[in-house]
Amino acid sequence: MQQTSTVRYTLPDEGELVTYHEHTLAELDLAYTAHKVEFWQGDACNLKELFTGFDLVLAANLIDRLYAPRRFLESVASRLNPGGLLVLSSPYTWLEEYTKRSEWIGGFKKDGESYTTLDGLKDILGERFELVDVPQAVPFVIRETRRKHQYTESEVTVWKLKA
Repeated sequence: MQQTSTVRYTLPDEGELVTYHEHTLAELDLAYTAHKVEFWQGDACNLKELFTGFDLVLAANLIDRLYAPRRFLESVASRLNPGGLLVLSSPYTWLEEYTKRSEWIGGFKKDGESYTTLDGLKDILGERFELVDVPQAVPFVIRETRRKHQYTESEVTVWKLKA
């Protein structure tokens, strides 16, 4: 879309049937923004050094899909400016197809007690970050077909890097 001002895509309808869609920057009143955007693809657990100096890092529905979530959480402070915010959202699904059980940061019993991902986040981030507010449940819907949707709630936490 940045290069051609247009994006074309299909959406599953039913079975093998799809619907075709097209959108332009002009119709979204965003043509003036194309030159202000950069797209990068990377490994959140092994980011390049140039990704620093941010006031905000958003990790949306990511943490439970990383192969080494603790590594990401322990390194993210170096990406933020003093007082910067880390916003995490996740349904905390924790599946071994994405993250080895030994790498999970919550969702298991520890010393016989339930140990949630929020507990793990507090343990990992607590030394360098402060939790800004109580976690919030934020629903989202993923369209699978015209008649089938997946409803999920992510827990959103906001963490402020300590000075």
